[in-house]
Amino acid sequence: MRLNIRTLFLVFSSLIIVCTLSLWSNCSNQTFDTFSKNIKPDYEPLVQNVQPIECLINGNNVHVDCLLKNSTVYIPFSFLKNYFEVYGKIIETNENKKKFHWSHSYSKIYHQNGKYDSRGVFTNFQNYKVEERDRVKCVSASEGVPVSTQWNPHGYYYPTQIAQFGLSHYSKNLTLPSPRVRVLENGQLNPVWNVPETSKIRIVFNAQANSNVIDFFSTDKPISLKIDSKEDFFISFDVALSLSTSSSIVVSIKEIKTQEVWNLHYICSRTFIFAKGHNIYHGMHCGKEFGWKKLTRNVLVDLQKGLHVLKKTTAKMFRSKYKLCDFKLYGVGFLDNLTLSSSDHISQFYAAAHWFNKHQDKKTGGWINPVTRKISPVIKTLKPGWLSAMGQGQAISLLSRAFFHSGGNEVYLKTAHTALKPFKIPTKNGGVLSEFMNLHPWYDEYPTVPPIFILNGFMYSLIGLYDLFSLAPNGSEVSQEAHSLWKQGMTSLKNLLPLFDMGSRSAYDLRHVTLDVAPNIARWDYHATHINQLLLLATLDNATVIQTTAKRWISYMNGARASHN
Repeated sequence: MRLNIRTLFLVFSSLIIVCTLSLWSNCSNQTFDTFSKNIKPDYEPLVQNVQPIECLINGNNVHVDCLLKNSTVYIPFSFLKNYFEVYGKIIETNENKKKFHWSHSYSKIYHQNGKYDSRGVFTNFQNYKVEERDRVKCVSASEGVPVSTQWNPHGYYYPTQIAQFGLSHYSKNLTLPSPRVRVLENGQLNPVWNVPETSKIRIVFNAQANSNVIDFFSTDKPISLKIDSKEDFFISFDVALSLSTSSSIVVSIKEIKTQEVWNLHYICSRTFIFAKGHNIYHGMHCGKEFGWKKLTRNVLVDLQKGLHVLKKTTAKMFRSKYKLCDFKLYGVGFLDNLTLSSSDHISQFYAAAHWFNKHQDKKTGGWINPVTRKISPVIKTLKPGWLSAMGQGQAISLLSRAFFHSGGNEVYLKTAHTALKPFKIPTKNGGVLSEFMNLHPWYDEYPTVPPIFILNGFMYSLIGLYDLFSLAPNGSEVSQEAHSLWKQGMTSLKNLLPLFDMGSRSAYDLRHVTLDVAPNIARWDYHATHINQLLLLATLDNATVIQTTAKRWISYMNGARASHN
């Protein structure tokens, strides 16, 4: 009896296990079948029914390896990119999917928020970083403005670039947060100065500076002030150095990862910049013995330009990679108003304004370009000394803002007024005024003979004229004269604008009309500049031709083309 019960229990348990496994297996298969039916491939694999095919471009000797699937030919984007000047890249979406983004242009359009205000930002220049451009040799320690190498590797002062430098910093001052500022020394003798036994430092009253300043004397070991800043890299100070000794100011900066220390020397020298080893020298024209100079330096930019001289990597200088270590005094001199800040845009703006006041030819009203400029093989080369309507116009925009921002300093207004002279003088006589078909006055960026009527430079000059007449005292001679030139130029723009439309992009100039050569099609960045300028001018003049042209040119950036017959 006991054996039968045990046997019955084993048989019953086995039946339960078999039924359970059978049921589980059946359910599992059904679930998998259902799940499988719901899976849909993201795309049909391209490799199915695909074979290579050779593409012959325009029947020429250009061969491209393509793919053929059924009746569809797939052409590599690497070829299309260069052939049609289009742009594309693969990106990953938030769903971990890859997509290919195709674009016809790489530039950005800035739509105006209301009427253009001459007191505000200058076009979209708050985005410009002029001093970081490769064609800027350095920021001059003498003048505080960029030194250009655009057409001469030795470096020179290029008025257009200096105006853009000043206008960009004016615009940044309006759009960026107020800077952090820390006073390191203002004639109170900061107790943290490290003074070697053989050196001396004291407070004295300086009549030229009309304040208490630091009087220093050091031998082979410098007087130093530890800074240790990983966030702020703008140093500003007033200094007067002895010319009879090897006096200098040295700022040390360390690359955190490599622990390399670079010494930036600010010395009395007419050489813009030179470097040796880990020492980078920025020269300033000190003038007379103990002549005061004000320096505002972006230490990262000064380092970047020095590394370029040393032919080292000059990729973007990230603040997080560096530390500003200390400030050193060598030789004999005076020091005052030493500050450390996160930025100093307004000082850089006024440095540019001061340069234009100082270097204007009061007789002609111009700022000369001291380099040779070759525009085209069929145009006579411009010799050093030529003027540019674009340079004049952007300088006027800067000086008009300096007049406004300074609370009405007449020096800036007078300089801007004098700068109008070249707009009335023909290019053949040293001015910037040309005429199209002897009918339409035009302000030339390059005063060539014959003229080529460059569009973006002309419109920048119009903006400058508008800035002056709108910021000069209402009804004044300055305002009326600037308004007359602006109105004359706007009339020409509206009459000639259709000639710059190439049906799929704008023309950079009108050389195809005046030189009997092929059109000079604007690069996409210049095409975008044309649009941004037109959008700005459309807020000042609601002429239909300006608005419709801007709209049509925007569509070209999205692949649109003019219709054909």
